[in-house]
Amino acid sequence: MIYALAILAFIGGCAPTTTQISGPIARVTLDAENIEVNQSLVSQAELALAQVQLLNAEDSDNLLLDIAILFAQGGDLEQSRTTLELINTDQLNDMFFVEYSLLGLELDLASRQLTSAKARLAEIRFMALRQSLEINFQRRILSLESALNTADGHLRASIENNIQLGKLYNPRKISDQRLISRLHDQIWRQLNQLPFNQLQQTDPSDRGVLAGWLELAAAMRYRQADPSAQKNFFAVWKQSWREHPGANSPPAALKKRFRGTSAPKNIALLLPLQGQYETPSTTVLNGFISAYYENLGQGASLPKIAIYDTSSQPITAVYNTAVERGADMVIGPMRQSQVEELAASPRLQVPTLSLNRLDKEQLNKTENLLQFGLSALDEVNQIADQAWIQGQTNVLLIAPENGWGLRARRHFIDYWTAKGGTVIDAISYSNSVNDFTQLLQKPLEIDLSEQRSLALRRSVNRSLSATPRRRQDIDLVIILGYSEKVRQIKPALDFLYAGDVPVYASSHIYNGTQQIELNRDLSGIKFSAMPWTLEGHMSRPLKPDLRLPTAYRQLYALGYDAFLLHALLEELAKPDALPVFGATGMLRLSEGSVKRTEKWAAFEKGRVVPAQP
Repeated sequence: MIYALAILAFIGGCAPTTTQISGPIARVTLDAENIEVNQSLVSQAELALAQVQLLNAEDSDNLLLDIAILFAQGGDLEQSRTTLELINTDQLNDMFFVEYSLLGLELDLASRQLTSAKARLAEIRFMALRQSLEINFQRRILSLESALNTADGHLRASIENNIQLGKLYNPRKISDQRLISRLHDQIWRQLNQLPFNQLQQTDPSDRGVLAGWLELAAAMRYRQADPSAQKNFFAVWKQSWREHPGANSPPAALKKRFRGTSAPKNIALLLPLQGQYETPSTTVLNGFISAYYENLGQGASLPKIAIYDTSSQPITAVYNTAVERGADMVIGPMRQSQVEELAASPRLQVPTLSLNRLDKEQLNKTENLLQFGLSALDEVNQIADQAWIQGQTNVLLIAPENGWGLRARRHFIDYWTAKGGTVIDAISYSNSVNDFTQLLQKPLEIDLSEQRSLALRRSVNRSLSATPRRRQDIDLVIILGYSEKVRQIKPALDFLYAGDVPVYASSHIYNGTQQIELNRDLSGIKFSAMPWTLEGHMSRPLKPDLRLPTAYRQLYALGYDAFLLHALLEELAKPDALPVFGATGMLRLSEGSVKRTEKWAAFEKGRVVPAQP
């Protein structure tokens, strides 16, 4: 008995007793990739767990919960989960059961086990206890529910969770005021990611908190290229919504938006308007001008635009001429060689936004130079990150055998293997390939299966019926390329018994026009999508020439975003700046480049529909 009491005293000294735990304390950092392990806490938990298992005490389930919490606080989430699974929940009282459920929910969120997390919130005993819990537990539950909805792609539901959470704080208390401010910052970040059609209110008479946030966010999005108009509208909105939480405690990003920003007055647009670059340059120019006139039509104060042809003169000469004539910002050039020439200078005279991006190893961090382009590497990273989150490890990559395809192929292999993934095979195809069954037989090992069948027939000296089998270790197929080729690749995969393998693709697969019958062969493919191609995502739909191929329509969107960015680069350069909801993606500044994060979409029976990440 004395020995047992000593063990219990030891456990009590090294594990945080659940009866002393207050509701809002989070046990787990939800960003699992950045969790730091506290080996001292983990060692204490390991020793305590060994002693509890030897002791077999009556209250061991309570002690196991303490130890699971200790593992979680020490950063060993796997051991925390394993310890949690040892607990018989029937032996826990109500408060301990709530703590058990919330710890499990945090562990599920950290490891992206969303189905399990939803089940914990819907558990009958937990639901019965939830409404009677004290306010600290209510806050913690709403915070976790918001995180779950965000992880599951349901941003609007997450915003509603945060609005409910905000009502549980007292705006008169200084400590709560800081929490309310952080909550409003989070709500504004989430609103910033929503498509425009989800910001539009259907009921003008609705005066609820969500309605106020949506009205403000929609107006700010509609005027995002005109900071002056945004500032004026915000003043009007605050008068109309005086009692709204956002009027009393505006998001920090919104306050910073109106503080010390200045838009350029004279912009020089540098494009190669002759020769082989004439059509792509004209397409970029059309997108740029369309954005200009959209903003002009709503009364915005806009800069003067001067267009310079870079086809036949050295880019430095054209650039210097533009600056000498009064340009306080330059957009362009577009040709990679000309961007390289400007990037070789240690400093440019005025802020400059190029219309092409160099590979990372080519960057010299030229002062005043920001690079913007339709880099496929951004999409490759996004696809790889999503695949990794989904637990897919073994990937078959199929990419075109051209400049951007080979760069993307090389980048994906490096990026994926650095994560710990495996590229089973990386196939490059030329534009002349029309029969992909021949190209894909070897990586799918269909040929080996057929050889085994032939060998078996010979060994038994008789006719046998055999169906070839593909290799079974492929978690995901990633296809890079335009729809014309992917319409041939996807049926080939189906024919070669790989129709059940998930397929991800890049935005090159879709040109923004629904072609249901033509795209039925693409059904089941999930892809990163430029927002302009998805119905209702933009505040104003883009209207490129429908005769243009996909690559040129994307250049039109590039020109549109280049104009959008002219007034926002100073804002984007600020710490913790929110991304800009652009036509080509969510735009942010990083390491001297404008990086893009696209939305997700999928083909369902030939129709493109928005998809959860």
